Amino acid sequence: MKAVQCKDYTPTNAYESVLAVHNNIPTPNLDQDIPPAGFKNPILVKVLSVALAPGDVRVMTGDTRELQGPPSLPYTPGGDVCGIVVEMPRAKKKKGEWSFGVGDRIAARFVNKPMGMLGEYALVSPDVCDRVPASISNDGAAAL
Repeated sequence: MKAVQCKDYTPTNAYESVLAVHNNIPTPNLDQDIPPAGFKNPILVKVLSVALAPGDVRVMTGDTRELQGPPSLPYTPGGDVCGIVVEMPRAKKKKGEWSFGVGDRIAARFVNKPMGMLGEYALVSPDVCDRVPASISNDGAAAL
């Protein structure tokens, strides 16, 4: 899949020197991959829009590397996303636990670390996302 990757920290905010689109990034897999933030029971989404926030900038500059990582470089930035649910967690859900399912458009925020969303697909925590009403655009949902 295509994804934007950050190859190094940029204390001078020279993002164009550390960010690049790569075409050969493995698509996340619910059976094999641990989400970058380490949460459990991720869902797989096809990314429609990503909003970059101040937390993303702090991670890219290295200002918060002890608290927010990334665990290694290069990494895929982005923590706030709007996407279509492609696959749900394998764990059994409790009745009424999630208000969305496969095919629904959702918005999600990051858990612990703002990373992993700036690709064609991403793993998100079902605990921090919800269905997006039709009246809200993809960009608006990612920015909420």
